[in-house]
Amino acid sequence: MMIQTTNHSSARRPVRAWLLGILSFGLIACCITVSAFADSPHTIVDMAGRNVTLSGRAERIITTFKPATLSVLSLGLADRLVAVDNFSPRVRINTAVYPGISELPRIGNRSTGLNMETVIALKPDLVILYAQKDGILTADRLGRSGIPAIVILPESLGSIKETLRIIARAAGCPERADTVIQAVDHVVAMVHARTASLKARERKTVYYAGPDGFFSTAPGGMLQDEMISQAGGINAAHDLSGFFKSISPEQFVQWNPDAVFACREIRSSAGKYLGKPELAEVKAVKSGQFFCIPSSHAPWDFPSPLSVLGVLWAGKRLYPDRFHDIDLIKEIDRFHEILFSRSFTEMGGQLEDTLDP
Repeated sequence: MMIQTTNHSSARRPVRAWLLGILSFGLIACCITVSAFADSPHTIVDMAGRNVTLSGRAERIITTFKPATLSVLSLGLADRLVAVDNFSPRVRINTAVYPGISELPRIGNRSTGLNMETVIALKPDLVILYAQKDGILTADRLGRSGIPAIVILPESLGSIKETLRIIARAAGCPERADTVIQAVDHVVAMVHARTASLKARERKTVYYAGPDGFFSTAPGGMLQDEMISQAGGINAAHDLSGFFKSISPEQFVQWNPDAVFACREIRSSAGKYLGKPELAEVKAVKSGQFFCIPSSHAPWDFPSPLSVLGVLWAGKRLYPDRFHDIDLIKEIDRFHEILFSRSFTEMGGQLEDTLDP
């Protein structure tokens, strides 16, 4: 039996042309709306709850600490940077994404203070400040000088996404934040699809060794605690509160974690604890589940959109059977291409997550 077909392509052409006309009109209208919004005065609310009014899109941006710089680069706004803090040019991912960052003026840092004369002389459209120390006071001072300044606090995956939204809106390109946030949410969903069914007894306990030394750890409420939880694990120090806490070796043994994730800053010293006789019976030591958080270009336990890759990495390390279908490098490459238009591999990135005794 033959089925007779009719060529409807000629009949569809007027309809297709009509649809394309409507879509084109909508796209033009959208562009006009975004452009009008970006080029006219508008007010945004920063993460300190301050109302900040900009005369138009922020074309000249100054960042004052590393998370702000990496957020700007993640949004594809490298060409708008006119100055950065002293430390941002030392971060390998920053120089890989934007080699010109090393030539930008440096305006100090939050630890030793900012060079306000340089900041004001550069006539920025936007200065991005930290919430700690004198960040809010400095933002207010700049505002009184006619320079819009926003305060950000990227200390969780949610607040990292909010940071992106605020910066992109100030820059007049909110759609850029949407693109990065969708990439972040995709990775989170990928992890949750594999860990959501874990029973309480199956969830592994993780000890996070922080930047101040092996027996310094992240309590509940910190980014590292959330990363472990999102990966399906339980932070050994979850019941502690505040900022990084020092613990005793006895407390570490008592917690008896299934795995240890060490901050990259202590990679050279953390491995020696694998051979400590007093720690020999700890499950993480006995099983060899002792890792350094990647990567060679930027630590993924650091406040930035890249933190979500730390969640994916942790999930695969903790539950390899549940992540057997995930090609980690492929997903990392895809994520970097979305944010930076270059893959992790193309930038020469390496995981480097092992710790030697």
